[in-house]
Amino acid sequence: MYCSVHRPVNTPGVSDNKGSCLQLVEYLSKESNDERPYFDTFFSQKLDFVSGNEVLHSIDNNHKTLKRKDDKFYMLSVNPSERELMHVIKKVTGKTNVHEFSELSKEEQEIVISELKNYARHCMDEYARNFYRDKIKDGNDLVWYGRVETERHYKGDAEEVKNGTAKCGDKKPGLQLHIHIIVSRMDKSQTVSLSPLTKSRGNRQLLDGKEVVVGFDRSEWAERCATRFADDYNYLPYYVHNKKDYEEWKQRQQMQAIAMRELKQQLLQGELRNERKVLNNTLRIYRFIVNPKMAFLNEMKMLALNMVTTGRTI
Repeated sequence: MYCSVHRPVNTPGVSDNKGSCLQLVEYLSKESNDERPYFDTFFSQKLDFVSGNEVLHSIDNNHKTLKRKDDKFYMLSVNPSERELMHVIKKVTGKTNVHEFSELSKEEQEIVISELKNYARHCMDEYARNFYRDKIKDGNDLVWYGRVETERHYKGDAEEVKNGTAKCGDKKPGLQLHIHIIVSRMDKSQTVSLSPLTKSRGNRQLLDGKEVVVGFDRSEWAERCATRFADDYNYLPYYVHNKKDYEEWKQRQQMQAIAMRELKQQLLQGELRNERKVLNNTLRIYRFIVNPKMAFLNEMKMLALNMVTTGRTI
């Protein structure tokens, strides 16, 4: 399972995410076909069918308090492996060794699409929880819309295109189902800003007099989604060969998650304050070696600022 947060610069046809999401909605509608309405609509936490116009209106009107140059929305993707897709297909249709989506009947295709929508909702529950905000419990607290895509196409930089075995734009073979998601930066109440691109992970800041967690660990979200997939579909990863190994693997995943949260908490509570102090002192010494004059002036500025804020005099 590969889950990703996409930057606008890496999304074809999308210039940025600081204004309207029109370009992204149009990009994600590229597979639209009037003969396949079940596949060609968006979906949300509650609804199975949402039009592109509804997505556009909802996302573009959910950025109260954000400034003009702030990010307004983000694109996420959930990409099951072919082995995972075969497992889901077998689970919901009973068919084994399906290697192309076209091998399924229309009814079977609709069942698979519906199942992937449900899984995407679980991924967005984990996305919400991964911010560690008291007000954000699950995907119901977010404004987001997903779309299941059934195809992928070769790009110009693909090896197959370079060596002449495929043309740019050709459809890739195999099971290529994946999910694209547009999520608003603001929560549904438009009071909490949530950025999955924030670099800090687990830091705490005071906001409106309350201590809140700042940051989003993208690796942790991907792990949460993989574990959720294993739980939802009784799926054993390729390196796990039996139920006993699966239970041990799941226990290790949980222990790693707990250990990571405890480490973050220790940092937040200042138990590693001495280490941070040593690092800060080392950086100060380094600045004096590289540029003594500038370092001295900076130290004087900090001393003067401290005297002003504390009311002390020399």
